[in-house]
Amino acid sequence: MKGLMNKRFLTLAALIAATALVAVGCGGSDDSSSDEEAPTKAAYVKEADGICTSTLSDFETLTKALPDDIEAPESQAAITDEIVPLYQDELTQLRDLTPPEGDEDTTAAIYDSVDEALQAVEDDPSALGEVDTFADANKKAEEYGLTVCGS
Repeated sequence: MKGLMNKRFLTLAALIAATALVAVGCGGSDDSSSDEEAPTKAAYVKEADGICTSTLSDFETLTKALPDDIEAPESQAAITDEIVPLYQDELTQLRDLTPPEGDEDTTAAIYDSVDEALQAVEDDPSALGEVDTFADANKKAEEYGLTVCGS
């Protein structure tokens, strides 16, 4: 039963991570003072997917060491102290990307959704295990068309 529970938690955590990754992978910087030329959407998605791939690998490493129960104090602490900061760092990296021209408002809306979801997880680490936590951000990101960040 313990192995099954651990597998269920890791599967759920991976699903939540993918959801979060989809969500955070869709933004870009709204810094209009940048001299960088806006990339094509395909180039942007490729770069964002690279960031998301790295974060997913780190997430999987972290979750393998967690107890079976997301409510366990060790799980709660790891979510707060390691997983949330991991996604906040990813979000920062993705926001630093220049979005494709005309996608600034779309990416900003996704960021707002991700920020709300991460705040919910900070407030209650168990929210990481709830599908609805990243549902809005996930929907917006999927509509945007990312691949690795949403897989």
